[in-house]
Amino acid sequence: MIGDLIMSRLWEIKNKKERSVCRFFVSVITCIIMVIGILLPSTRSEALTPRVMLSEYEITASDSSGNIYPGDSFGITFKLKNTSKNKVMNLLCTVSSDAGEFIPDGTGTFYINEIAGEGETELTVNLSSISKLSDKTYKLSIKTEYEDWNGKYEAKDIIYIPIKLKTEVVVSDTYIADEDVRLGDNLEVISCLNNVGGADIYKVMASTAGDNLADANCFVGNVAAGKKANIDIITKATNVSTASTYNNRVIITYEDAEGNQYKEEVMLGDATGHINIIEKDYSDIIQIKEDTSKPMTESVKLLIVLGVVFAVIIVFVIRRAVKRRRLEREFE
Repeated sequence: MIGDLIMSRLWEIKNKKERSVCRFFVSVITCIIMVIGILLPSTRSEALTPRVMLSEYEITASDSSGNIYPGDSFGITFKLKNTSKNKVMNLLCTVSSDAGEFIPDGTGTFYINEIAGEGETELTVNLSSISKLSDKTYKLSIKTEYEDWNGKYEAKDIIYIPIKLKTEVVVSDTYIADEDVRLGDNLEVISCLNNVGGADIYKVMASTAGDNLADANCFVGNVAAGKKANIDIITKATNVSTASTYNNRVIITYEDAEGNQYKEEVMLGDATGHINIIEKDYSDIIQIKEDTSKPMTESVKLLIVLGVVFAVIIVFVIRRAVKRRRLEREFE
């Protein structure tokens, strides 16, 4: 329409030179209009295409450590943001895992009526992990379907959920091998460590501590999940028990795969850590010394005299028999 007006005006110009200049400007203007006509629809279409995406999320574990273990429940709070300037409508958001590693409370599907342009909405889903998961990271998918006045769209985002295996040990059968414990004696402390958790434990050490015992330790090593290890420590009784509580105990330390350190303590003796340690008994040695220093009794003396008399008689009898035998040989 603009071109037609220009052309009609052009024919009114009688000067050929002016007519040529006008014709050139008409061509330039026409080309500019055509380029704008081609680019403007695509630009407008791109600007109008809505894009909904996951903007942030937070995982809330039920365990105080913040870790998620197989069989645990946990929650995820996440936000969906409409990055377009135009609103989107009829959003259907579905939370699911690839192989059913996580089971949502309910259907795990949410409906949102609309999200304004450049707006966002917050959702929370509660899930439970199945009990047979390994120590690794699993994917959780968030699929969003939505529409605007121009059509329907969908988007998919991934949240990564780290699963840890629980570290747990039980110490059992702890006792002192010696029944009568005397001051200065060696003590053999025996115990058993059971790895009842789902993860291997490493660098297991056992040591003794307390007011009655000398510090001693032994290296146990690594213990696989579901296995047990024996603990055998040789220590020494250092103090006589005169109080009711001495806190004598076995201390067990170990690490998980990430190097986190753990400690377990088990009391020795009774529940308060009391071991009945008594003084050394020297009565037998004293008795022996007393026996060797006593003078001979009358009965002992009598036995010695009788022995001497009996020996003299035997010698006399033998000598007399020998003499008689000699005389008999001389008269033959």
